Amino acid sequence: MARTGVTYIDIAKAAQAIKSHNQEPTVDRVREHLGTGSKSTIAPLLKRWRSENTGAASPEGLPKELITSVKSLYEQVQSMADQKIEQAQTKFNTASEEQKNKLDEINDTFKQLTSHHDELKQKLKTTEEEKDTVKLALDKLNTRATRTEIERDEFRLRVDELKTTIEELKQENRDVRDHFEHYQQRVAEDRQQEREQSNTTHQHLQGQIHDLRGQLNNSDKQLTKLKTEKTQHLELIDNLKSENLSLQLRLNKKISNIDRLDEKNGSLVEQNKNIEEQSHILQDKVNSLSKHQTESEKEIGLLRQSLEKTEAELKEANNKIFILDNENKIVLQEKSVIQGQFKQLQSSI
Repeated sequence: MARTGVTYIDIAKAAQAIKSHNQEPTVDRVREHLGTGSKSTIAPLLKRWRSENTGAASPEGLPKELITSVKSLYEQVQSMADQKIEQAQTKFNTASEEQKNKLDEINDTFKQLTSHHDELKQKLKTTEEEKDTVKLALDKLNTRATRTEIERDEFRLRVDELKTTIEELKQENRDVRDHFEHYQQRVAEDRQQEREQSNTTHQHLQGQIHDLRGQLNNSDKQLTKLKTEKTQHLELIDNLKSENLSLQLRLNKKISNIDRLDEKNGSLVEQNKNIEEQSHILQDKVNSLSKHQTESEKEIGLLRQSLEKTEAELKEANNKIFILDNENKIVLQEKSVIQGQFKQLQSSI
């Protein structure tokens, strides 16, 4: 059906205007002159105009039947050329529309892949940031563990020093006991010796009564001296007992400090174990993040391959469009050749 506004009068005016420029009215020229209308509508109206204006265009001296035959042949050739051009144009438009739809699909796919690629990049960036955070926390834990080990070594050194001090105190205690036992043995020996001397003196008293009286004062002095020494020895024993008690208290205090340090050392060891467990957990998390990063990189590689494939398909589609465009140009050239041949035929007539 003809478009609104395209009538026979419009076709006739357009054909007459083209004729006035010494050009042969054709469907394409009339359509280009009007700027509207389809070829299927213009062709029969243009044919009617030619039939009505055949007498005016007849050259003098030529039979009217010959001119009519030539005109009919021209119209058939023109109609075939127009149909061929219209078919080529339709084919080109269909292929162009398909390629355009396919290109739009490829562009949508490309945009989706680009968006997915950006999301993966952002995810990879977030993963790297988490990895850096975990690594920093792991470094802090390692530093804390190192500090804890140093403190533990210091506590062990202090424990060893306290143990050495305790051993020294125990040795001093044993020395004091040995000294005290030696003193007791000496006092016993002195008493035994005194008893033996007393017995000897008693046995010889009868014969030496007069001599002993002279020595009685000396004996009394010596006895007083011995009593004084005994008192001094007893005081020394009391002092040694007090010192032993003080040493025992110090020893108990040191043992209490050692027990407290052992408890603290046990707590530090337990804390160190917890830190090591946290370190292993963080290390596992770092390994998991590294594995996830590797998988993300593989997925990015696959997306890049898909993107390259899409670009290749896009390039192939552009090549097809270029080929169809060339085919359209060839059809137009064939049309121009047919029109030239017709002009030559008309000139020869």
